[in-house]
This record gives sequence, C-alpha cells and structure tokens, in this order.
Amino acid sequence: MKHTTRITACAAGLACLGLALPSAAQGSKSSVTIYGIFDAATRHANNVTADRASRTTMEDGIFTGSRLGLRAREDLGEGLAAVLTMESGFDPSSGVSLQATPTADFGQAQASPRFWGREIHLGLVGKSWGVKLGRQYTVAHSLTGRFQPQGNPNNLALSVFSSHHIARQDNMLRVDAKLGGVDLTVSKTFGEVAGSDDNGSWALSASYASGPIFVGAYVQQLNNVTGTETRKILGLGGNYKLNEALTLFAGAMRRSNELSPQVNKVWTLGANYQLTPQITLSAAHLSDEQSGSAALAGSRKVSYVQVAYAFSRRTDAYSVLDNNQVEDGYAKPTFMGTKGSQSALTVGLRHRF
Repeated sequence: MKHTTRITACAAGLACLGLALPSAAQGSKSSVTIYGIFDAATRHANNVTADRASRTTMEDGIFTGSRLGLRAREDLGEGLAAVLTMESGFDPSSGVSLQATPTADFGQAQASPRFWGREIHLGLVGKSWGVKLGRQYTVAHSLTGRFQPQGNPNNLALSVFSSHHIARQDNMLRVDAKLGGVDLTVSKTFGEVAGSDDNGSWALSASYASGPIFVGAYVQQLNNVTGTETRKILGLGGNYKLNEALTLFAGAMRRSNELSPQVNKVWTLGANYQLTPQITLSAAHLSDEQSGSAALAGSRKVSYVQVAYAFSRRTDAYSVLDNNQVEDGYAKPTFMGTKGSQSALTVGLRHRF
C-alpha cells in the first residue's frame, strides 16, 4: 500500500506539472511530456520449485516493463537544447517500485528501494552530439535491443544478453556523436570509492543505419564497486528489413572476466513478421555457451514465439510461449526450480500513454 500511494502521489504531481508548464514555458520553447507503459501479464510456468512444481503468477510485462516517466526539453538556441528524463518502474500486480539495486555491483550503488530506478538523467544535446549525466542504460543494452525482435526482454526467463552486460548503471557520463553516417557512443561510470578511480566502468560503440539495414558493435568493461573483478564484453549484430512484412535480427556477444576463468559466448537469431496490420508474429532463439573449466562448462538455450494483436496504436494483447534449457556447469537461474527444462505460457495486455 505504501508503494502504491507513493506512485499515485507522484503521478498526480507529474500530471499537475505537465498541465502547468506548457503555458508558462511558451516563451522559452520548453516542453514537458508525461508518458508510460502499463504492461500486465499472467504467466504459467513449470519447474519453478525443487520438486518441479508449476505456478501461475501475475507480473510485469514480458518484453516491456511497466513505467511512469517524464521528459523535458528546453531549446537554448543555435541548435542546442537541455533535456532530462525521469522514469520509474513498477509492478502492475502490486504497485511496488522496481529496478532497485539490492547489492552494490559493477558500477551500481546499493539502493533499495529506489523510485526513479529505470532512468534519471540530465544533459545537453546539439545537432550531432549529446552529453548526459545520471542513471542510464548501458551502451551494450542500448545496442543489443536492436539485435532482438522484441528488444531486450524485461522478464529474466527470456533475457540472456542483459544478464551479462547489466541493463543500467548509476553515476554515468555518456557522450553521443554522429560522424558522417556513423553513430558513436562513449560512456564512463564513477564507482565513487575514496582513494580509487579504477572501480568505474566504460564502454564504446559504433552503429550504422541506412535504409533497411542496421548494424552495430560495442566493447564494454564493467568493474565492480570493490574493484575486485573486471568483466569484459564484446558484441556485434543488427537487423535487416527484408520487406514491409518481415524483419530479421541477429547478434553475438563474448564475455570474459579478469580473475574468473568463465567465458560466455552468446548468439541469437530472430524475426518479426507482420501477418496483418493488427497481428505481429515474433520468434527468437538465444544460445549461451559457457566454458573456462570442467566445473563451469555448460549452456543455456532460450526459445520463444509471440503473437501480438493491436487493438489500436496504444493498446495491444499478446501471448508468449517460451522454453529454457539449462545444462551442466551453467548456474541455475533463479526462476527455475532445477536445472533442465522449463516451459511457460504468458498472456498479457499492454497500454502505452
């Protein structure tokens, strides 16, 4: 009840702000936008306990997490603008705030609960560049969403890339620039531990889009807050719009660690097919092969198919059938009861505003 009241009060405050600002800001060419997604899903999965029992849950969306956000922009002249984003995630089944970080790890400070857990950053943007400061998506997360039919999935059972590169980080300085037809991004986080500047993280990426083709590559180094481990990630992928109905997706990633011998090699293939103006079919397969020692050797494979029906531009219903296969030395995911196989069926309803 406490979390629900907090979200309701904030929503009311943002609504008042949105109503008040446009009239007061006309002279300075400012704008404030309130937006969000409400994505509620019912999911039935087997093998969720040690005795492989099944369970039905109501939870946040499978691919797009529920959120309430605010964006503001002030034009400063000469193509320069100040921008900010404040976005809060919530569980639609209970109103509880999401995206808290329960333990400090890889550039993220301990904070639980946190209200603006999805994004909160301020910046300046020009015609071909931008600088932003605050809690933001990692560079790898931004790019790998373009390698998959439905972006980086919100549900852990379908998410593979995000488990390695981390979705968001605190204390991030991010610079974006366009050079010719290439988009470049560099980011740096600050671990904020006294006496050491080595516990932050950094990333570089380059991407190119022309007509039906998008391709991108990135390198990301994650250092944990205590400075005791470094994770290195390389990735490459993209998508290709074959025709008006069919878009193909592919991507690959390699993760290694400075101290641990663990190495993960991930690849994915997928597609979106517009069956009718209202119906979209999506399918993907993701494979994560892990090596480094006899104890670590193992794999996780994820496959899913989705059908979505759009009632309008803002509201749609969807159904997802997915399967996980976890074998040998690969650590058992928290959503599974035992290693082996888990299958699930999800039905969801989503509204964007």
